[in-house]
Amino acid sequence: MMRETRTITCYETDAAKNLKPFAFMNLAQEMANRDALEMGFGYDQLIEKQTIWVLSRMDVRYLRPPAWRENIVMETWHKGEDSIFSLRDFLIRNGNETEDLVKATSSWLIINIKTRRIQRTQNFFENTSLQVKDIRHVLETPCGKIPVPEAGKLRLVERKIVRYADIDFNLHVNNAKYMEWAMDCLETELVTSHTVKGFQINFNAEARLADTLDILVAETGPLSRYVEGRKYNKSVFQVQISFVP
Repeated sequence: MMRETRTITCYETDAAKNLKPFAFMNLAQEMANRDALEMGFGYDQLIEKQTIWVLSRMDVRYLRPPAWRENIVMETWHKGEDSIFSLRDFLIRNGNETEDLVKATSSWLIINIKTRRIQRTQNFFENTSLQVKDIRHVLETPCGKIPVPEAGKLRLVERKIVRYADIDFNLHVNNAKYMEWAMDCLETELVTSHTVKGFQINFNAEARLADTLDILVAETGPLSRYVEGRKYNKSVFQVQISFVP
């Protein structure tokens, strides 16, 4: 388990001074990387085998969004495997640890950097570092597949060209960028008048520099939206997001 105390910065917050969804994802991926490295199955260990971790799915619940200048305690821990996925939870609490603010669970895959094919974790780790006996859940059910709304409900809102700022050192669009794109394509009234309640995100394929993605949106409820990015009509990412009334 990794535990960190920090203060929410201005550039991580929105107009309401709340932690942005994609800012949470940036915090989560960096903390996951450092924890995995300390446990012996991080980036440095995997890259020697021509492999990397990629985030596949995430389910995030905002109980109360952390605010600008707020001191928080953030924790993450690996909680074992589920088929081809490695599972990891996250928890953010207020500074004196009397209130849960954000709960999240995530599913990760190992892929080969040359073939881009999924690799099974047991093929890479002969030790027991991925085995967990006493599993602690923040959210017990892993994030599943997000259902696609009926075709008639989807509308094209933007064509996004992948730029330099979107790419990470794995040479594909960083997971947090997809969440940023999803929030940017929603109605101004919705995102400025309502607080995020939670979101689920699936990563289905990679997008690379200069790729063009069609961004589609569907209304799935008065305060919920479905966002999908497609490349050549193939799904790259899906987001289901809900807002507080």
